[in-house]
Amino acid sequence: MKRLSLRQHLTLMIMSSLLVVWSAMAVSSYWESHEEISELLDAQLGQGARSILLLDLNLLQHLADNESAVIEEHDGTEDRQGKALPFQVWGADARLLLQNASAPHIGFRAGSGIGTIEVQGKSWRTLALWSQKHGFQVRVFEDAQQRSHLASDIMRRMMAPLLIGLPGLALLIWLSIGRGLRPLQSLSAAIAARSAGKLDLITLHNVPKEVQALIVSLNGLLERLSHSMDQERRFTADAAHELRTPLAAIKVQAEVALAAQDRQQQDQALHGIIEGINRTTRLSAQLLMLARLDHLAPETQQSVELGELARQSAARYANSALDKEIDLSVSVESAALLPIRGDPVLLEALIGNLIDNAIRYTPSQGCIEIGIQRVGDCVMLYVKDDGPGLSEQDKERVLHRFYRVDGNGASGSGLGLSIVERIAQVHRATLALGAGLHGTGLGVSVQFHAGDKS
Repeated sequence: MKRLSLRQHLTLMIMSSLLVVWSAMAVSSYWESHEEISELLDAQLGQGARSILLLDLNLLQHLADNESAVIEEHDGTEDRQGKALPFQVWGADARLLLQNASAPHIGFRAGSGIGTIEVQGKSWRTLALWSQKHGFQVRVFEDAQQRSHLASDIMRRMMAPLLIGLPGLALLIWLSIGRGLRPLQSLSAAIAARSAGKLDLITLHNVPKEVQALIVSLNGLLERLSHSMDQERRFTADAAHELRTPLAAIKVQAEVALAAQDRQQQDQALHGIIEGINRTTRLSAQLLMLARLDHLAPETQQSVELGELARQSAARYANSALDKEIDLSVSVESAALLPIRGDPVLLEALIGNLIDNAIRYTPSQGCIEIGIQRVGDCVMLYVKDDGPGLSEQDKERVLHRFYRVDGNGASGSGLGLSIVERIAQVHRATLALGAGLHGTGLGVSVQFHAGDKS
């Protein structure tokens, strides 16, 4: 089924509403006008009856014998078509004195007033008046069917202009709605002109007030899309650049291995290939993690105990720490055993990246401490080392993607702390960089809101 356009829908609704209101008003006007016309016709009956009462008995007798001549001479006994009103004159003794030929044959009815009677299946409107001077009753009649036809004819003439004007009104409404919707057509064209490479904001010039909120929301969406696409382009360019270096190194080592003349040189090149593959694998995993985090909604679902996650993560990196003779310890305050709401996989990645960074940049025989402590109603995770630390300038830049500190001799992609920062944002946590152990090195803390308060 074909859907109606907004213009058609509005026109249909307005015309339907107008027809309902017009019909109600027409019915109400019909009955009110019918009552008024009936009152007017009753008044004319009364006027005819009083005109007959002003005549004397001799003239009434003449009127009964030769009504045409008398009626033309005496307008008071005529109805609306110029015909004599049907009438009867009754004496006080209930004897019929006079009646003209058009009057219905009915018996004497005492009293006076107006009403409707049935005579031989025909309805008559009748009015009776008594003459106090001569002591007789005058009763005049009017055909009720003719009266109804007259009232209906008057009503049709009143309603005809309104019915004739409905098509013109519908056309006027159609044109008015079309003119009112013209800004929406311009807006539709402006939106259609946007593309993935052209996300310019839509101007609010000549836009109806009712649509301005929609335009503001749409512009907000376009801004977010533009920012997201710019971010994707930068990320893709940076990722391609970062992956090019280890892949080129792997290629060089492979060529060296192929051209090697002795076993030792070949083994050395193969070890270089393995290291390059490991670095590329780690970089790819971090890139995938960042891509996932960039499109992750900031909602947490599970109850997580950070102390247990910290111990598990420390156990996984224990061998890496032993290889560099680094003392890796975990400290969990009993008061900090509060669950938080979060994603355990992401939180494990956060702790793992902090430990991995610390191991990479801490010299041999150094110390790394992983701690969980309570701060008010929050739970704080920190990882501190006694390595070279960061300058204030580097602390401002180290959270940028692919930023690496020069001169520290450690290999890395520059994505670890960027991942930590994004996971903290997803969990609405606060990330801070400070001093490490013994006033040296680097300390990274992440403060979470506790899921349950004790």
